[in-house]
Amino acid sequence: TYQGERGKHVMSLLAPLYFLGALAVGLPILFHLIRRQPKGQVEFSSLMFLRPTPPRLTRRSRLDNWLLLLLRGLALMLLAAAFARPFVRSVALSDPELPGRRIVMMVDTSASMQRTGLWEQALTQSSEVLGELQPADSLAVITFDSEPRIGLSFEQSRQQDLQQVRAAAQQVLRDSKPSWHHTDLGRAISFAGDLAVTQEPEQKTEAEGDDGEDSLESLTPAAIGPLPAHLIVITDLQSGAEIESLQSYAWPKELRLEVRRVAPSKRTNASAQILMAAAEDVEEDNAGDRVRVRVANASDSEASRFSLAWTGDAKLDAPASGASGGSQAFETQVPPGQTRVVRMSVAPPGTQALTLRGDEHSFDNLRYVVTPEPIAMQVWYFGNETAEPRESLLYYLQRVPLQTFSQQVSIQTMQEAAITSPPNPREVPLVIVSRQLQADATLMLRQYIELGGRVLAVLPDSDATGITQAINSMAASQIEVAEAEVDDFASRLFRAMADPQFNDFSKIRFWSHRRLSNLDDSWRVLARFDDGDPAILERTIGQGELLVMATGWQPQAGQLALSTKFIPLVYSLLNLSPGDQQVNDYIIGEAIPFPPSATATLTSPSGMESEFRSASDIDVISQPGIYTFRDGDQTRSFAVNLRDSESRTDPMDEGDLERFGIVIGKTISAEQTLENQRQLRDRELESQQKLWQWLLVVALVILGVETLLSGLWSRRQPVESVSASV
Repeated sequence: TYQGERGKHVMSLLAPLYFLGALAVGLPILFHLIRRQPKGQVEFSSLMFLRPTPPRLTRRSRLDNWLLLLLRGLALMLLAAAFARPFVRSVALSDPELPGRRIVMMVDTSASMQRTGLWEQALTQSSEVLGELQPADSLAVITFDSEPRIGLSFEQSRQQDLQQVRAAAQQVLRDSKPSWHHTDLGRAISFAGDLAVTQEPEQKTEAEGDDGEDSLESLTPAAIGPLPAHLIVITDLQSGAEIESLQSYAWPKELRLEVRRVAPSKRTNASAQILMAAAEDVEEDNAGDRVRVRVANASDSEASRFSLAWTGDAKLDAPASGASGGSQAFETQVPPGQTRVVRMSVAPPGTQALTLRGDEHSFDNLRYVVTPEPIAMQVWYFGNETAEPRESLLYYLQRVPLQTFSQQVSIQTMQEAAITSPPNPREVPLVIVSRQLQADATLMLRQYIELGGRVLAVLPDSDATGITQAINSMAASQIEVAEAEVDDFASRLFRAMADPQFNDFSKIRFWSHRRLSNLDDSWRVLARFDDGDPAILERTIGQGELLVMATGWQPQAGQLALSTKFIPLVYSLLNLSPGDQQVNDYIIGEAIPFPPSATATLTSPSGMESEFRSASDIDVISQPGIYTFRDGDQTRSFAVNLRDSESRTDPMDEGDLERFGIVIGKTISAEQTLENQRQLRDRELESQQKLWQWLLVVALVILGVETLLSGLWSRRQPVESVSASV
């Protein structure tokens, strides 16, 4: 330690262990002194009565030249000091205060945190983080689910002392609770990462002295560089958390992420999802009476048997086993980590939710559905019927199952006299015409099409003149119809199969059809026969459509009525979708297709009515349940459910985060940060001063002087004679 012009300074060593090499100075002296007294003694029987005589000290047993010994020892000590890398620093830099850290604490508030005990563990973990804070630390608190929210910013924490920061952070967490939104962990981490590494401008320090050289006092922490930032995320880290957005995020090198995981004591969790109707379901009989449900079981689950049931008046806070007033339970077995698709009966009217029972966490056990009363609709049919089913269009049309969970469709045989005004397209979605109509009825049907209705004109046989007139009247066109020539089986070999029911060699064949010509550009051909003639035409009139079918579907004309394509075709004409129970199903956080207005309102499952004047008012949809939209005479109920990914509660491996370049590790304490900072500062000082070079130069000079003096003194000493006596 010495007092300089700029204050007190101390000498330090960058590698002090190398200075232990200075102990080698005493080894020659130690060996010399050990040789003064012989250690080994051998006793002989003939000399046992003689007195022992110690050896006399001679000139060679004493240290003759102390100066050479000191020079050699000093050279060794200088070499050891050079390897120890000495440097000089001021006392102010040797004892700095604890450095401040930038810490971002992230707390998961997604729906999966509603599992028993998780939120209490999260509050305990956050209290431990707050207890580790130092006075110079800067803290930011972020709560996140589908999007991150800043509860306490760095600016707010810098304006408060340590106790106030802890109290403010605890208040933020007390005001928070798990929501019903899904977990977007990737978005939260990237948001918090940018916040942690964003450095505010620091106050500049004097980096140069009066002489323009770097001074020792200039080597402050600010001059060395920004301190490492830390992210601490408190979450259950479930596999359903979305992290894919981290693929496009460049992870800062100085940033470290510490995951403090919370885990439930009971791990069994399952979920149910109502699926859309598949194409093969539509083709089956009674397709509208069944619905497919997918049941998924967590990979770490301890149970595999579950039950499903439709329930009414379902509540979010009601236990799964307490739901009542519904259908009979449907039992199923799903092994851990697997899914099963089961078929259940369609939810009866008045049902509000599909309830799953058998797991230990009820936050995702209800799947809400809207089952309105079936709407009664009619299909009007104008045609000349016959008693022979093979020649009847109506016979096969009446056998299409048109009853669905939301619609009841009946087929009405109509006469022109019954049409006094254009029918309502909502009540009559389809009108089928297969015979000639009077002019007044044709005019009414054209008005019906313009209002949004759909008319299907069928040409079932060769007598199509009257129907053609009705088509031209409704479409204001000049279509010409003629019977198409179809090759029959005239050969004697195939004469036994000449009947239409036997002479088919493909899936769907038509024995006869009409050839339509003189079509203008307003007609669109939807399907053609093998010979290229149009099979189905479409023309838009106003808000509706006019379709023309150049053949019939009865067996006398073809195989359409007997094929599996007939039922889906009729459903398409009616815009029906059997088995579809997710028409009114939405996810929390998604936009709803209802336009906001000054008179629109939204009613929550609890019965609270809120205004829906702008898109931001969608925030009132904050939990699963049945909501109601009202605007004037329009009323629409819809179901809001939890995102399916939030039910995948099996734990995620932290290695999945490391695949995106995230550095996982413990948060560095203030003492560790201070020690790392001190080591960086010491290395910087030592590299600038380079005192080891001067020590080596001095050691070489001393060794040169020692060599010179040793040579001079060896020439001056006389040679002693040595005699021996016997």
